[in-house]
Amino acid sequence: MLLQKLIAIITITAVSTVGFMIQNASAEDEKRKVNPETDKAYEHVIAPILASRCTGCHGANKAKGKFRLHTKEEILKSETVVGGKLEESTLIERIMLPDDDEDVMPPEGKDRLSAEQKKIINWWIAEGASFDKKISELNVPGDLATIIAGLIYSKPKEVVITKAFNLPDLPQPADAGAVGAIDKAGVLIMQLAQDTKYLSANAINVAKSFNDAQVKLLIPVKTHLTWLDVSRSGITDQSASDVGQLSMLTKLHLENTSITDQMLQHVGKLSNLEYLNVYGTKVTDAGLEHLKGLKKLKKLYVWQTGVTEAGANKLKEAIPGLDVNMGWKQPEKEDKPEEPKKG
Repeated sequence: MLLQKLIAIITITAVSTVGFMIQNASAEDEKRKVNPETDKAYEHVIAPILASRCTGCHGANKAKGKFRLHTKEEILKSETVVGGKLEESTLIERIMLPDDDEDVMPPEGKDRLSAEQKKIINWWIAEGASFDKKISELNVPGDLATIIAGLIYSKPKEVVITKAFNLPDLPQPADAGAVGAIDKAGVLIMQLAQDTKYLSANAINVAKSFNDAQVKLLIPVKTHLTWLDVSRSGITDQSASDVGQLSMLTKLHLENTSITDQMLQHVGKLSNLEYLNVYGTKVTDAGLEHLKGLKKLKKLYVWQTGVTEAGANKLKEAIPGLDVNMGWKQPEKEDKPEEPKKG
């Protein structure tokens, strides 16, 4: 009896959570409960989840990883969903990764999928990933039927991004030859959104071979490059002066590389920088001194480095509103009074 009560509580909580998330993701005033008899699995259940958790990075205005998920056509084109084959669906692989994995979807800083939302997406793909079938035409397990019946639906509204990062508009796109050379080196380089000429570059696919020499490939697009991820790569302080030339960077990943404070001396010149990750590097409090002029910096990740709490606080004093993430710290043990000895 106790177990049945616990299951009922968990189910009710799941229904409330998923319904609330999908409701908040919608922009229409008219909301209603999902009707399993007449509503379609994709349109009324899956699409709202993707709109609330995925299409910010993989939608009409942005195609991170060179794929989009905001329409049936784009999902099919992406090849991330293989109906009836969970093991071949990269969407499932990515959403089921641990939260701290660099490839997890959605990524750090974004609202994560709940356990119930993951379960729903897994179910839809396992049932064939139909875009046309009604919920009632699919095999719906009892626990999932309860969750779906409690969902709130309203038509998702596409978010329109009008301008990226408050950076000045660019009159011309980046040099095609320079972009092609970067792409040929295995670096994923692409527009941040359809309405901007700014670029992002990610060396994740060639991290083991990416080195200081290849950083020079980025300099010809320095006026267009605003996101750069060279984490876990072979770059060192020898490329510091080249990185320092990438003046339009707003986001920079240098985590798990062999850089030191010498790199931060040049990173300190990147006046547009808003996000910097140097987790797992050899930077110290001395290196943070070079960042005091970065008044736009909002997030800094320094766990597993030589940075101390005192050094982080000193930087936060220089940059109001800065969030410095130093990682998890083991809570201090409370001193417990000694128990009286039994006589």
